[in-house]
Amino acid sequence: MKKLGLLVAALFFVILITVTPAKAAYLPEYDKYVEVSYEDARYIADLVGLKGIPLGEETARLSFEFQETLIGKIEKRLNTEIDHYYIWLTIDGQPVLGIDPPVPMF
Repeated sequence: MKKLGLLVAALFFVILITVTPAKAAYLPEYDKYVEVSYEDARYIADLVGLKGIPLGEETARLSFEFQETLIGKIEKRLNTEIDHYYIWLTIDGQPVLGIDPPVPMF
């Protein structure tokens, strides 16, 4: 009985040190860049809750950071990894908005 208890304790210890919380993996190599008009970018920015915020590099950064935080919270709640990449809307080659289409990994 002692051996069984020791085996179970050792197994529990191994599981405890090897299982880590899942983390979302940002896969920038899959990022897509889509050139759009200002009107299209403005429309999409308004749809995602950025109504009235000027479009530009700062908007791209804010949308990226917000979505990274959101993915982290979803991942923590679901205890699963969510690999993701971004669709960057660009105007004259400059990213103005990042859109994250998540790809869950179960």
